[in-house]
Amino acid sequence: MELWRMALAPVYAACLLGLLVAAFAYGRKDVASRPYRVPLLWFGLLAGVALVVLRHVQGTGAVLASETAVKAMGSVLLVLAAGLALRGAWARTRANVLRGSAPVPLDEAVAALRAGASPGWGVYHGVLDAESTLTSPGGVPCVFFDAEVREVAADGRRGPLLSRERAYAPVLALRGQRARASVSFSPASLMAPVEVRRCKALPGTVPASWYQTAHPVTARVRESAASLSPAPGGMNVPSTDAPSPRPAIEPEALSWERVGAVGESCLVVGELRRGPVEGSYALVGREGGPAMLVLGPQAPATSETLARRAWRHFAAAGVLSMAAAVVLSRAL
Repeated sequence: MELWRMALAPVYAACLLGLLVAAFAYGRKDVASRPYRVPLLWFGLLAGVALVVLRHVQGTGAVLASETAVKAMGSVLLVLAAGLALRGAWARTRANVLRGSAPVPLDEAVAALRAGASPGWGVYHGVLDAESTLTSPGGVPCVFFDAEVREVAADGRRGPLLSRERAYAPVLALRGQRARASVSFSPASLMAPVEVRRCKALPGTVPASWYQTAHPVTARVRESAASLSPAPGGMNVPSTDAPSPRPAIEPEALSWERVGAVGESCLVVGELRRGPVEGSYALVGREGGPAMLVLGPQAPATSETLARRAWRHFAAAGVLSMAAAVVLSRAL
């Protein structure tokens, strides 16, 4: 058995080195939607090959018994099923709240809280506010944005990804006419429609091929401007000097962005509580976690989206649970 371990050690080292090289390569490449998928798949392949090798190694003393491997696989499937079930329960709870609760204006909820009542868990209505504002790639003043800057493609489709940009104000708040409450949030709990706006691509994100194949109209204008030089009398005469190279203008791009604009109508699914400072209020989620923000008149569509997401998670959890039951039944 020691001989097998000595023989497999260089293979493990080479695989781990390949994983490290892949991680560095993806860190230096252009941005992608999910750049972590290939390294994770490579690591999963490495783990699977290691399990197969350990399972079929012959010799004195089993390295990994078949029952142990089957139990471990079944346990992993059960953990994944439990995680999907929790995600589905989270989405279904918020979908039911959006469907069955009428939005309560923040001013009325704060007045009820001051009078001694407990508004509790529900949907609160107001406008989005923050102490500091940001600017999205599309030029919209906002309190948060999550944007994908892409090249302009034909037929309105999404072109190649140039950059992924996101930013959030340190503190988000829901504001009414007379009251204001801070909102505990996370990027995963922000629900906003995707809008497309024109923008300028950031320097360094444009492929070099764009500069090599500049627009013909722009190139002709530059050549004609470079071939003319002002004479002392004010007339333009052709220049005998070679035209100096000029940098190409940055190309236009499209920003597919989710934006929370300042003063935009907003719904918050959470619980209204008194803040740490006298006279302040806070909107939080379950057990003090992040609340869910729904921007614009998107509550019905958001509830349907959350309901579909919940059923997908429940279906996947059921399939994984059945697979875990089949796997564990062979070892028990």
